Amino acid sequence: MQESAPLGSSPSLHQAGVAVGETSQQLTRMGVGDHLCLIYEHLEEHVAALVPYLKQGLERGERCVYALDEHGERELAAMLEAHGVDVEGERARHALVFLSYRDVFGYPVAFNPERMVRLIQELEHEALREGFTGLRTTGEMTWTLSSASGCERFLRYEALLNRYLPGSRALTVCQYHRGRFRPEVIRDVLRAHPLVFIGDEVFDNLFFESPEMLLGEESAARRVEWMLTQLRRVRASERTLVALGTRLARQADENARLYEEAREAVRARDDFLSVASHELKTPLTPLHLRLQALRREAEGTIAHVPRERVARVVEGAEHQLRKLTGLVDDLLDVSRLAAGKLLLSWEDVDLAEVAREVVEGFAQQGERVGSPLEVEAELPVMGRWDRLRLEQVVTNLLSNALKYGAGRPVRVKVEGGPGQAVLEVRDEGIGIEPEHLMRIFGKFERAVSGRHYGGLGLGLYIARQMVEAMEGHIEAESQPGRGATFRVVLPRSPEHAA
Repeated sequence: MQESAPLGSSPSLHQAGVAVGETSQQLTRMGVGDHLCLIYEHLEEHVAALVPYLKQGLERGERCVYALDEHGERELAAMLEAHGVDVEGERARHALVFLSYRDVFGYPVAFNPERMVRLIQELEHEALREGFTGLRTTGEMTWTLSSASGCERFLRYEALLNRYLPGSRALTVCQYHRGRFRPEVIRDVLRAHPLVFIGDEVFDNLFFESPEMLLGEESAARRVEWMLTQLRRVRASERTLVALGTRLARQADENARLYEEAREAVRARDDFLSVASHELKTPLTPLHLRLQALRREAEGTIAHVPRERVARVVEGAEHQLRKLTGLVDDLLDVSRLAAGKLLLSWEDVDLAEVAREVVEGFAQQGERVGSPLEVEAELPVMGRWDRLRLEQVVTNLLSNALKYGAGRPVRVKVEGGPGQAVLEVRDEGIGIEPEHLMRIFGKFERAVSGRHYGGLGLGLYIARQMVEAMEGHIEAESQPGRGATFRVVLPRSPEHAA
């Protein structure tokens, strides 16, 4: 039995979908060499199976031959036309052929299974000679009910078909009205066909027996082996169903997880946009007010604005511009990191010198918030790093310590060890809950409410990314109410620096 090419990343799921899909989809599993029986009870079931079977054959370029008995030619043509088949056109090009049961089965002459198989072989060769891709036949078997030898010899005919069809360019469907045939006949029909149409469903037939078994030519040992094979086949199908169910359950769990992650990402994005708009507006508002005040004074009655007044306004404006620039730089760094475009300029750098310079630059800020800065970095600690990114790491850690340091001292310490350098920044502020220690290094993350502490939640994320880019690592230790210590370990000679 042929199968269509599997779609998607899971062939087993595709095959399962085809096996239980619409009739036309189930028929895609069929191909030349297949042998089916149709067992039906009502006209609707008959139509539901035969129409798609014939339409598929016409679409595949096969010659379709229908052996009529109970249904007349006009009745069958009307049925096909009602389902979109151009009966006259298909008959004109000899793609659709209607034959009487007398033409096909030789009635009233005694039914001869061998002659019947030879006829199908001749019809197949004729179809191929005339340019068709194969032969598709179907016949109404009710004629056997009025034949003296039909029902007795049909089993041999079906067995011979099972020998002939595999490897041929033909396939056939034998039609049996369940209400017209004795149960013993339907039983033998099921034994004789690898595939079964029941209503509008196609089934792989677990009860199919080989021609030798049907004709009594097979040994008991072979029959035992067949029975055991069928048992294994059922168990394999059960395992397949369990595996598919397990896979679907896992996929459902994964989809639920991805959905929650997407919701969380949207929430984080919305929170970030809210915080970012607020943080970017914060330095712009005082800058705008200071410049407005200075303009009013310049346009007022005073002839000259005092130099000291201008200097204070300019100093305040520069401070706000530096805050704004820092926020924009953070956003740009995040963009570069996300795009994988962060470039490092490797050079020999003294980490102790970098730490002292950054601490010196934060001296005034530390005085404003009441947090004196202490630095322990007397001896040079040399390594090959990106100086600008190293300054950014120290800056972000020191800025974080001053923000959450609660007006207590902040200490910066630099040490050198064999092959590595260590930077520690410690505060005595509000501390961090244990469950937040790893989360604080995430993008837009913070361990406290953004309404009480400003910033975009990017400082520690950027610091970690910079440290890892220089092949180091960063960790945090903290207890709530007792401050936090951030420890950066960097190799003195990173592999990529070479």
